[in-house]
Amino acid sequence: MKVRGLFRLKEWPRNPAERAAYVDVVFGSIAPKYDLVSRLLSSWQDRRWKVRALGALPQNGSCRRLLDLATGTGAFPNLLRRAGFTGEIVGLDRNRAMLALAVRKCGARVRLIQGDLTHLPFTDASFDAITMGYGLRYVEDTRGTLGEIYRLLRPGGVFVCLDFGLPDNRWHRRLCLGYLLLFGTLWGLILHGRRDTYWHIVESLRAYPGQQALARWMEEAGFADVRLMEQLGGISVIARGLRL
Repeated sequence: MKVRGLFRLKEWPRNPAERAAYVDVVFGSIAPKYDLVSRLLSSWQDRRWKVRALGALPQNGSCRRLLDLATGTGAFPNLLRRAGFTGEIVGLDRNRAMLALAVRKCGARVRLIQGDLTHLPFTDASFDAITMGYGLRYVEDTRGTLGEIYRLLRPGGVFVCLDFGLPDNRWHRRLCLGYLLLFGTLWGLILHGRRDTYWHIVESLRAYPGQQALARWMEEAGFADVRLMEQLGGISVIARGLRL
């Protein structure tokens, strides 16, 4: 443990089984408040960021089958349906509590599957687009997961990922992490009665290599025309890549 004032942050688990167990406990407990806290911690910017991320998908009607990884409560699929997307949507998440909320939100409009990002149960080149929100920081082998995502895309397919990032400026980075820690503690106490409920966000970011490393790994996996769209100075990032 490292002590920073009143905060005791855990070291982000390196062991895959320990990390999975930790993440399962966290998301099982926060599922009912997940959408609310996403809005609160982003100062009501979360929906705008997600809409912008979905705007990076093909707009010419070529996207007929889409996979949303780490679908959580089904935010991306729900926004897509509301925007008029008529193609097939498959949402995958490992957490049952989150999927139960996705079922309520999306109903029969989305095919929802319980599964793990490290073992994606789909055939090669089976999707025109793959989206992911706030999921890559939690996998043990990010490069391996990116390779799997590339495998699942058809030629011309698009991968779009929205997640936290790490600002280049170290003072801005400290300010952003301090904000997430302070207000994550506040909302953890108010909503759950536990101050450490949302510390996993900062814990995972302290172990995260950042968006520039993510862009390199996407290129190594085979993605072309990799683009990073940073928001709020880089604490929120949309990454986009194509399979040619």
